[in-house]
Amino acid sequence: MKIPFQIAESNFTLVLFGASGSLAKLKLFPALYELEKEKRMPKDYAIVGYARTPMTDEAFRRFFEKAVRQQEKNPDEAALKRILAHIHYYTGSYTEQASYKTFLKQLKTIEKNPSRVRLAYFSVPPDAFPDIFKNLATVNWNTKKAPLRLIIEKPFGYNLASAKKLKKALQKNFKPEQIYLLDHYLGKEAVSNLLSLRYANSILTTLMTREFVSNIQITAMEDKDIEGRANYFDHVGILRDMVQSHLLQVLAYLTMYSPRTKTKSAIQHEKARVLKSIRVGKVVRGQYMGYNKEPGIPKDSQTETYTALKLLLKHPLWKGVPVYIRSGKSLQKKWTSVVIEFAPRRPQRETPGLPPNRLVIQLQPHEKIEFHLLTKLGGKTFDFHDLTTGRPIYCSGDCLVEHGRLLLDAIAGKQGLFLGFEEIFAAWRVIDPLQKSCDHARSKHCELHLYKKGSLGPKAADELIQADGFEWFNSTS
Repeated sequence: MKIPFQIAESNFTLVLFGASGSLAKLKLFPALYELEKEKRMPKDYAIVGYARTPMTDEAFRRFFEKAVRQQEKNPDEAALKRILAHIHYYTGSYTEQASYKTFLKQLKTIEKNPSRVRLAYFSVPPDAFPDIFKNLATVNWNTKKAPLRLIIEKPFGYNLASAKKLKKALQKNFKPEQIYLLDHYLGKEAVSNLLSLRYANSILTTLMTREFVSNIQITAMEDKDIEGRANYFDHVGILRDMVQSHLLQVLAYLTMYSPRTKTKSAIQHEKARVLKSIRVGKVVRGQYMGYNKEPGIPKDSQTETYTALKLLLKHPLWKGVPVYIRSGKSLQKKWTSVVIEFAPRRPQRETPGLPPNRLVIQLQPHEKIEFHLLTKLGGKTFDFHDLTTGRPIYCSGDCLVEHGRLLLDAIAGKQGLFLGFEEIFAAWRVIDPLQKSCDHARSKHCELHLYKKGSLGPKAADELIQADGFEWFNSTS
């Protein structure tokens, strides 16, 4: 079957708020370059950086080029030259309306054809959102010839209350079809494939229920530290940065019912249903040694760089099955995975000491799926050894990095891989009680366990899962 090759069919202008920040440098610039390299861009497009940092067009182009070269060892020089010709920069305030008026005049000189899609990309902290919302609406970047769409990066707010305020501010000035709430994990082929794997394969549809599964483990390890993002990370922490968004989304895709219709609202509703069923059991918080010596980090910072949680679901498919989530910075390796551990049946229980069967879906660094089984050793005795069977989950069709895929969807007006308010609020209801207790008290679960860089995290995280008779599954390759 021939798979359609996704391209940007409309002319567009992409305005990057926070264009001098680390997200733009690490994720957005390489994704945009890839779209140009693969000839997915229209002839008439503009990429305009908007930030408070003073910079000329030429300086911003060098900044963009350097970011691409750091990610691409052997860039396509012709593609890089083509995209740099479409790049511009504006130094402006997020809060002052005059900056937006002046910028709009400049924008009209950049845009060769007034018929296009305008995309405002929010690569800034949530506290900057309201001013940008207000000024975009007041200055009116949205016209019949150039409809405006807002692409808003997670986290959407810092808690449930702030998320609700942001929703109110958005809905006051913009229509639902203009709002694109982005979690880049949803652009990963392997993440969106979690639901498809379950319902396209009868063996997984049958086995992945509370009757057969003893526990679920979701892991996202990072080998890098905060990479100079002190101003952002110390106000957010790993709970908000990774668990509230990325990992709860992975859990939702893994455990949700398959909706009868594959519409955006139906999928978002089923994800929210899972998230609303979550109850938090135990929590471990950690901080890597030397974090409080990072530039810009307070010496007495209580921000967690690691967390491990035990969650329970009241969802009908999974009631009683514990879910363990862990994530952290400066760990042994970069590794993101979902592990479904199957409960032993009578034959396995009659042979003590057998390790459990597992389904391991690895998302990073390489996408692959493995079944961990057992097979008998040779000879007369019933001794067993591991039998691992699996293969890469490689993209064989229209393959793109997640930010590139999501940008093309936004240009085309497709919202299926973006978030809904219901699921965002449900995720905040999971995280908020934990965060509030740690912000205002020194309760037992808020203790910060120090761990060494390059380790697997604090010992307390192992004790959390061992208390239930399980062990963390750690990558062997």
